[in-house]
Amino acid sequence: MTTDLIELKSDIIDGMTSYMKVKDGKFDAGYTKEDIDKCDAILIKYMSSVLMPAIYGDTEKITTVVKEAVFSLNALNENCNYSLIETDQREGICEFIISAAKKAGLESEEYDDITEEWREW
Repeated sequence: MTTDLIELKSDIIDGMTSYMKVKDGKFDAGYTKEDIDKCDAILIKYMSSVLMPAIYGDTEKITTVVKEAVFSLNALNENCNYSLIETDQREGICEFIISAAKKAGLESEEYDDITEEWREW
């Protein structure tokens, strides 16, 4: 795992946590710390899966891992009444997913935003 991806993931999770704490001075942002932990777990699983040497450069396998992560994030965000992934988090998560896919050897201008096809957030 690479430091830049770990830092980006931390920024995403920190942003969710900080918004949760700031919202009206309470812990009611439409999601819980458990939801943030689930998001963190999805991102960790994605990063670990997409960076496996066995799938390096295999566009089909990389795309499958991306799709699974996006669907998991869609379901989680839906369970939070679409409040977990806000604009800043969406941009960060997209950057995270795209950067990891490129590190996994996905090279094509066709894949500028590889999440867009399935993303609901």
